[in-house]
Amino acid sequence: MTGNVENVIEFIKDSERATVTFCQGRYKSRIKKLAAERPEECEIVAENQDGSLCAHVPTTWIRISPPAARTETQRQLSREKMLAYHSERVSTAHENR
Repeated sequence: MTGNVENVIEFIKDSERATVTFCQGRYKSRIKKLAAERPEECEIVAENQDGSLCAHVPTTWIRISPPAARTETQRQLSREKMLAYHSERVSTAHENR
């Protein structure tokens, strides 16, 4: 395997700013968008030769949020609701043509 494959989040306890380094495209794109929209909060520090991106962001943006633990019954109910919603939208779209 070649190249940088690490995504890193570093911050010191009680600090207001974190340093993030990403090599994954989806995170790099998100940081670039945030830096353009909110330059006072998100600062790109470096775009490295290995393709990774280093930036400073507020520590309040750092979250660890695992998905909700759901039973198979709850997942099935969600699946059915989503299918009903999408089939309704498709039929409405066809009627509006």
